Amino acid sequence: MCSIIGSYHKDKIVELIQLNAYRGQHSWSISYYSTIWNGINNVIRGMGEIPYELIHIGIDEYCIVHMQAPTTSNKEMNTVHPAQIGYSLLWHNGIIKDKHIKKMQEELHTDESWDTKLILKQYIDKNTLMGIDGTFACLMHHEEHLYLFRNMISPLFYDKYGNISSTRFDDALSIDANVLFKFEPGHSLIPVDKFDTVNNPYYGLDL
Repeated sequence: MCSIIGSYHKDKIVELIQLNAYRGQHSWSISYYSTIWNGINNVIRGMGEIPYELIHIGIDEYCIVHMQAPTTSNKEMNTVHPAQIGYSLLWHNGIIKDKHIKKMQEELHTDESWDTKLILKQYIDKNTLMGIDGTFACLMHHEEHLYLFRNMISPLFYDKYGNISSTRFDDALSIDANVLFKFEPGHSLIPVDKFDTVNNPYYGLDL
């Protein structure tokens, strides 16, 4: 498992890191999104437990933390989230099925095997999340905007202050499944597209 966490405030980030620690702490990243120029200021990555002393959230910055427990053979620093293509980045919790990875490689004309990067490449190349077979809850930065989305198998929660977490926290709501949302943390969550969940074994459950 992995976890995606976001907040404007270090104390909330630390609280959510501790809440999500059971999901795995093989590796981590800390990223900063500027609400002034709508871009990622910096990304730092490391292995093991996340060091709180490295978290420094500036004025008008939104902090994004990813903690990773890889469920595939990709366990090196080059697969520590976020995946990046150009100026677009993707943080992912979940796993795409091996058979579907092969299908995506063929359709996207790539030998890339990292499922997180393949999700990002599909969206960039095809402008859709339709047909992706597996589990995914994601935060994406693309064309100067943040986006949130999940399918029906993976959890992702948010509150009115812009805090997000892969584990439910106080006063948090589950993000609707199968919807791509434009995300302005603490201001708006706007639906912009829909997609499907393939072969959902938990049909009828709201995770």
